Amino acid sequence: MKQEKYSVRIQREALVCNNNGKPTKLIYPKTFGDSEKNNFIKLGENKYSLYLRTPISKSVNEAYNKLVEITNVVILELYNKNNLIWPFSTNGNYESKIKLDIKIDKEYYEELKENLESLPNGIKSAYNRISKNFEKRKYLLENIYGKMYITIQDEFLSVSNINLNPLDKTGITENDLYYLITFLFGCLIDSNAKTLKELNRELLKVSKTFGLKSQNAIENVLSKDSISNQLEHAKKLMLEGYRCRYSLNKYKKLVAESIANIKDAISQGIDYEVLNEAKSVVQFNLNGHKEFVIEGNKTDRDSYIFPIITDDKYTAKMIMAEHGINVPKAILLDKDMDSEDIENLVSQFYNSRIVIKPRNTNYGIGITVFSKPATKKQILNAIDYAFKFDTNVLVEQYQKGMEYRFLVIDGKCLSVAHRRAASVVGDGKSTIEELIKMKNKEDWHALTGTPVKMDEPVIEYLKLQNLNLKSIPSKGRRITLRSNSNCSTGGESVDYTDTMPTKFKKIAEKAAKAFNGKICGVDIIIEDFNKDSYAIIEINDNPGYSINEWPYEGKGERIGLSVLNLLGVRQ
Repeated sequence: MKQEKYSVRIQREALVCNNNGKPTKLIYPKTFGDSEKNNFIKLGENKYSLYLRTPISKSVNEAYNKLVEITNVVILELYNKNNLIWPFSTNGNYESKIKLDIKIDKEYYEELKENLESLPNGIKSAYNRISKNFEKRKYLLENIYGKMYITIQDEFLSVSNINLNPLDKTGITENDLYYLITFLFGCLIDSNAKTLKELNRELLKVSKTFGLKSQNAIENVLSKDSISNQLEHAKKLMLEGYRCRYSLNKYKKLVAESIANIKDAISQGIDYEVLNEAKSVVQFNLNGHKEFVIEGNKTDRDSYIFPIITDDKYTAKMIMAEHGINVPKAILLDKDMDSEDIENLVSQFYNSRIVIKPRNTNYGIGITVFSKPATKKQILNAIDYAFKFDTNVLVEQYQKGMEYRFLVIDGKCLSVAHRRAASVVGDGKSTIEELIKMKNKEDWHALTGTPVKMDEPVIEYLKLQNLNLKSIPSKGRRITLRSNSNCSTGGESVDYTDTMPTKFKKIAEKAAKAFNGKICGVDIIIEDFNKDSYAIIEINDNPGYSINEWPYEGKGERIGLSVLNLLGVRQ
């Protein structure tokens, strides 16, 4: 990998206030682990602040984005406690500042010396010159960045006491960073600038000479606008951060499970690098211990054959049955069978409630559920449909009850969630269409990108209930909108971890053990918690645990953190 011109690290002091804007004394949040061991989030000495610090980053963009994500993780914790981060440099007797560390690459500096003979010999001498000239010229920037100080610490130049930029929730913009770094490089050469305008003209030349990406920052550096209502502005920035709780600032293509994993890692001071955004490949790094995780839950702790076996629904069913686990009665059909043979085999299911699904597909593809007795014609049509997705089709008994996703990691059931089909609850005055539009404005649906759809299946499902989009349900009445419970079509997850009886959690753990699965989703149908009857309908080697981590209802569980604990990446 080609050496970068410089490395960057940012530290921001975040003064914590209550909703009235008054500084509040902190007890270090348990969700951040051990303050002494957390590399990103530490408790300030005055107990009124948290120190947010990025890892040493290869570029300004990487450092800034790391600071954004660390800030968002902290904001979520504080928002839930009705606290906020004060976005200004002062609040009464308390001050909050930024510290910027920069390390110039030695090879890059040697290249510069070949073209600029006036540069001092060696990095140490270069740092001394930068430090000396910085002290002479920093007054030109005091109206923007305050009375900054520069020190040389180990291999870093450290600029401290930088005023917060209240226009950015991190306290500093990417442009601010580029500008200050260019200013530091400018201190390597002579300057005659007496005004900020003259300085900026010189810095544009410095940016070009040193190959820095700072032209836009220099052209747009301005004094910070005054903000009339500081408290309202602070609340606005906190809300911006809170609304990022299901997403990352930079990586928009990552699956939800990778996002959850990264956010949980940040909360513990564990560094991360996205190696392949399209395929959600992430490397986690804690003090040199590195682990790869794909899609938030694929790791080298699970065997190669685990996903192959579990993707084969029929084989997985047979293995569970051999281990004494209840599974629905089923038969397997092959596409090469004569139609007469298929009819003879499935005749036992005529006028029964059944489920027909391809042998090796996921995400509900090709599945037909008959919750009411199905006719011969309906069953044969559903089989033909399933054969479009696989050469083998499974026909199994329908299990009455609710479906729950049990999340088992390293042999222990950590979370249970129920996926509720897309629905609305009447208020006695709004139509179903209006209720759907209101629901789609809710944060969970809007921010996770799972709107309730108003498509043909919804219209047809409403017809079965003698309803339409213009119907007005009575107050408190829940109207189910479609037969499937997929979140992608507006379904919602409900956390059942604390209410689910232990006996069913043990069954899920037993199922995972049958496959030696380290990260495993077990889908169980249960009709009555007070009875022992159940049926496992599926084992998932790649469980979409975002529904467990971020449920629509309930507190959720930190599954991403459990994945990292499994890998030994922990404080």
